[in-house]
Amino acid sequence: MKKILGMLMLALSGAALAQAKPYALIEPKSVDNLGCWAPALAPMDQVFGYSALGHVFLRNTHSNEYFVLHPFKRASKGYGVFASIDAFKRDVLDEPGFQDYVLRPDHVAKLRKRLGALKPDEIYIPEPYPFLGGSEEPATYSRGNVWVFLDIVAQMLGVCENGNAQGE
Repeated sequence: MKKILGMLMLALSGAALAQAKPYALIEPKSVDNLGCWAPALAPMDQVFGYSALGHVFLRNTHSNEYFVLHPFKRASKGYGVFASIDAFKRDVLDEPGFQDYVLRPDHVAKLRKRLGALKPDEIYIPEPYPFLGGSEEPATYSRGNVWVFLDIVAQMLGVCENGNAQGE
């Protein structure tokens, strides 16, 4: 009985750790799901995840190049060529510097405590958006759908009009 309880506790703690990740990896889908961002992000052709704060993880399936979209900055950053999503996850998403600078797990933990755990396709969204003067203080966040968020931000930043998301 103790062994079964121990195994159960280990499994539950693993599930809790998985939920605590500041990002979600999803079944890869066409970049066309990003609406106005899609033409701006060419030649990226697939989205495979997003952060709890709205960054989007993309790749070009032909060249194996990986990028991260920073919607509030209307910019994307390339991270090079990776053999797989798992390699990108290990070398970029789980890298401490990327975690601290982009994914901000401590900030996400405060938001999770205040607003609850995210459901699939949900992110934490500051109101107002930072480019409209928002502070990004935990009290200013709510939960919302990542795909709707991306569409609204693209429209507000003029991505839909000129199709440009400045990439590096």
